[in-house]
Amino acid sequence: MAVLTAEHPVDELVRDIKDLQMFSTRYRAQFLDAVGRFDEAQMAEAYGESSTTKWLVRELNLAGSTAFEYVRMGRGLRQFRQLFSAFEDGDLAYSTVRFLLRFMTLENEGDLVALAKSMCFSELQQTLAGAGDVGREPDDPYVRTRTRDDGMVEFHALLPAVTGQETLAALKLAQLCNYGIPDDAGDLDQDDIDRLLGEALADEETCPAEQIAAPDTKLSVEKILGMTSRFGPPTKDELYPAFLAMVNIVRSQPLDSLRCPGAQVNIMVTEDGRAWMPENPSAPSETVKGYVANAVARLHVLDRKGLTLNVGRKQRFATDGQIQALLAVWGYQCAMPGCTHERFIQIHHIEEWEHGGATDLANLIPLCSSCHSKINHGTAYVEAAGSDLYFKFSDGSQYISRNRSLPVRTANFTGPMRPSIRVEGDSFSDDIVADVNWS
Repeated sequence: MAVLTAEHPVDELVRDIKDLQMFSTRYRAQFLDAVGRFDEAQMAEAYGESSTTKWLVRELNLAGSTAFEYVRMGRGLRQFRQLFSAFEDGDLAYSTVRFLLRFMTLENEGDLVALAKSMCFSELQQTLAGAGDVGREPDDPYVRTRTRDDGMVEFHALLPAVTGQETLAALKLAQLCNYGIPDDAGDLDQDDIDRLLGEALADEETCPAEQIAAPDTKLSVEKILGMTSRFGPPTKDELYPAFLAMVNIVRSQPLDSLRCPGAQVNIMVTEDGRAWMPENPSAPSETVKGYVANAVARLHVLDRKGLTLNVGRKQRFATDGQIQALLAVWGYQCAMPGCTHERFIQIHHIEEWEHGGATDLANLIPLCSSCHSKINHGTAYVEAAGSDLYFKFSDGSQYISRNRSLPVRTANFTGPMRPSIRVEGDSFSDDIVADVNWS
């Protein structure tokens, strides 16, 4: 085993991590395959248990939920041998295999395995958004209430995907109303919402009257530095007051037409008819399409090259409309392969503004502050080639996004990660190249 010394540099530790992950994945694949064979032979009864799950709980001291999942995956791997081979070879991680079994059939097995090998897990999730689980019927929706002996009312609900997003949108509206955000909030952007809510939280009188405990409304430097964005649905600690406000709005102003960013249901539709919601990619396509004509939703129709809103070089910063379109196209999260951050999103010019890059959607991409800093510090780079985007990393790895589709792994690049920019100067030498700061 490598140790961080002069004789054992970091490269050896990285190699050890990768090798051990490979061995772990291989042994786990073989373990689950053995569980599947044990289950096929119905051997649990011979060992005094009614099911393989119960036998695993007793013999291996596993939690029931873990044992149940192992049996389910073992059965799946026995059925899908291409998936098992890729798992055993270390090409697919456990979490990826577990996810693929939700969608896999004998007909699509080869395609899904090849797709999973070429994508990061987060991009694979987005690619299969709307597909729906194979052979699983959705549970019937319900809303249940029960009055406890102490007078408190319990509330529990299971809502269809689109209705659930509409409920979260309504809670966002209620949260803003709770803090006195004006009715003409339709043009507010993320910074406006954060600023107004921050000001409201600093004012004790704007806090909801009905609380279990008095909230801490005083702002401090520590709170400001650690504060997350309030764009989107209310945070966990604000769901209760938002719910109370929503009830009061319905009772007093049932026709309130307030609309604002973060309080919308967005439905994406491609030319071939696939539909999904960026806020809830698990919803099956057929379920979502039924709401296109009737639901209060923002409909984004994507052509083969994606939506384009051009403002040229009239301004450096993206417009609100461009930001909304970019976030919708990239699933309301960072576009960098493998990154799923949804907060602290910044808009990056692929061709830098100072080098002539226009503020057009074709030249913009949403990145979280962490991934944006990777580009600024030279450890990652995004390069456009026509309608394709190449994501390059300092270790030589490379991903490609065709027409703003989800990025997939491609061959490692060779040569410099960033192109050199030539500038005019006093010398006529062709060897003089600018030392450009790409931030």
